[in-house]
Amino acid sequence: MNHVKYIISDSSMNYAMLQAIRLFTSKDKSENRIENNISAKMLINEKEIELKNNMFIEISEMYSLNEDKKLTTKSLMLKYLEIKLQNQEYFDTISTIDILLNSLSEEVNDESMLKIMFNGTNYKQLIKMLSPYYEDELQKDEFDLSRDELILFQLDLIEYISNHNSKYDNIFVFGKLDNLSDKILQKINKIENVKLIIFTNCYNDLMDVQNTSLLQDKIIDFADMEQIYYDLSQKSLQTYTLQEVEQMTINYLQQIYTHKTHDIYQELDHFSIK
Repeated sequence: MNHVKYIISDSSMNYAMLQAIRLFTSKDKSENRIENNISAKMLINEKEIELKNNMFIEISEMYSLNEDKKLTTKSLMLKYLEIKLQNQEYFDTISTIDILLNSLSEEVNDESMLKIMFNGTNYKQLIKMLSPYYEDELQKDEFDLSRDELILFQLDLIEYISNHNSKYDNIFVFGKLDNLSDKILQKINKIENVKLIIFTNCYNDLMDVQNTSLLQDKIIDFADMEQIYYDLSQKSLQTYTLQEVEQMTINYLQQIYTHKTHDIYQELDHFSIK
């Protein structure tokens, strides 16, 4: 895996894999997991990944602007603002705010036995004062945006985080996004300095078959086309070249896993009982 891995599945197995990643990133420990010594490991390219020094972001088609703006621990907006406010261009402004707050404390303390003091201002304290919101000409919330717009908004925040990250060794983005549009895939392909693991139900030529896996009874990684060529040669009566097997794989994904729209009135004739 280099930049992105699309895992195509129409089964419940993608839920189990998603839950395994969520478990790996979670600091919570249930009584059951402690008692039965249950934990999760994550390996990328056969190398074990440590939770420390890596950032994990879950992206979702069920993303809620209204919930995320509460800036809880897992909030994407919080991660964005933490990176944004550590940018050097804001240092002078933050320093000025600190001076003003100290000046305020001196005024309040004047001729009073009850004194106050500010413990210095940093980006974390400033974030607690913020109330973020989405604006595109007008202020909007999740009910004003389409599914694609909500996904693209998340990707925009992730792109900024990845471009300005100096703290984490890797940024991992994972989530389930079905029926990916060309616009979303173009955005995913554009984002740099991240590793994306996207579970989906369909194939699109913009994915690149080398970045795609198929999850059926087991996971089949199309990055290892030579293994697929070998497996097919053991089962098929015909002989194919490696290039033919790769094209056959693409044809299969296009035929079986490409999202199609249907019009019932145009297709009902095919199901005639006469």
